[in-house]
Amino acid sequence: MSAGKLSVVGRFLATVKRYDLLPAGSGVVAAVSGGADSVCLLDLLRLARPQLKLRLAAFHLNHGLRDSAARDEQFVRKLCRDWRLDLVVARSDVAGYARRHRLCTEEAGRELRYRHLERVARKLKCGVIALGHTANDNLETMLLNLARGAGPRGLAGIPVRRISDSHHKGTKAQRARTRITFVRPLIEIERGQLEQHLRARGIEWVEDESNVDVRYRRNLLRQEVAPVLVRLNPNAVANARRAAQMLAEEGAFLDGMAEAAAQDVAEFGDGRVRIDMLKFKNYNDILKRRVLKRVLPELDSQAVEGVLEFCNRDTGGKLTLTRGVRAHRRRGMIDFERSKEILENDA
Repeated sequence: MSAGKLSVVGRFLATVKRYDLLPAGSGVVAAVSGGADSVCLLDLLRLARPQLKLRLAAFHLNHGLRDSAARDEQFVRKLCRDWRLDLVVARSDVAGYARRHRLCTEEAGRELRYRHLERVARKLKCGVIALGHTANDNLETMLLNLARGAGPRGLAGIPVRRISDSHHKGTKAQRARTRITFVRPLIEIERGQLEQHLRARGIEWVEDESNVDVRYRRNLLRQEVAPVLVRLNPNAVANARRAAQMLAEEGAFLDGMAEAAAQDVAEFGDGRVRIDMLKFKNYNDILKRRVLKRVLPELDSQAVEGVLEFCNRDTGGKLTLTRGVRAHRRRGMIDFERSKEILENDA
């Protein structure tokens, strides 16, 4: 049976198996907002728990941004109580955090949610965090990234898995033992199909009224752009997911080549990165971009292009890049100095 004809449960299990997202015996923390996507994720995880021998817990962040935040928290508490699942609730002043760090509330909420999720996962000794991103979220992310001028990595949409060891001190070996894997088992299922699954099982969810507020970029895409694409082609969401997967596979192949190139051209030490210009010029611009992103992941696409232009100059000089990185070219080498803040975050 093709993936398109499988039930939601079948597609969930097929995605889990294809990408090995939930190894048997895994400890899993599911992020649950109370919306349809996250409630469906939690339902599917509890259905799969006996088969996959999972240790399952839920996490909810009360962000305090809306009057309905308390309602959402109480809904998730009751849901987990009824389903006999452990729940951890955190409360954060997202608006205050956004002001202090000069972020939009969307980005501030995302940062705090991921930070709390990693903290809770480590406390519960869970190596997996499950997120409820859907195929629709993937399309919206691809469009957002396209609008801001992202390269192939951004156009590959939302990765089905991401490994993180951020915010954890210690040696590389210690960080490896506490590494957290973020997984998205719903990434190949459309939002409407998840809602149909919940209705068929008599499971309720809560609606986030801010989802219709088109002042938020993602909501603008969701309400006004994505529906046009679906009218052009009813399979637009699924097609975008297939395109994202192909881009991701090609990106992984090129990343392997870039890793070998980085070992050939780059030297590291004391927070500095040094690139041998003569060796670097032997590679094409596609690999050069990936090498730069690999050795200096804090650079955005504009900064990467600035470095490439800097490399093509016939004379030496200095270049100030984004996020506290400076480049100095001399004697056939480019030295990159990173700010104290970046080094502390990498520690």
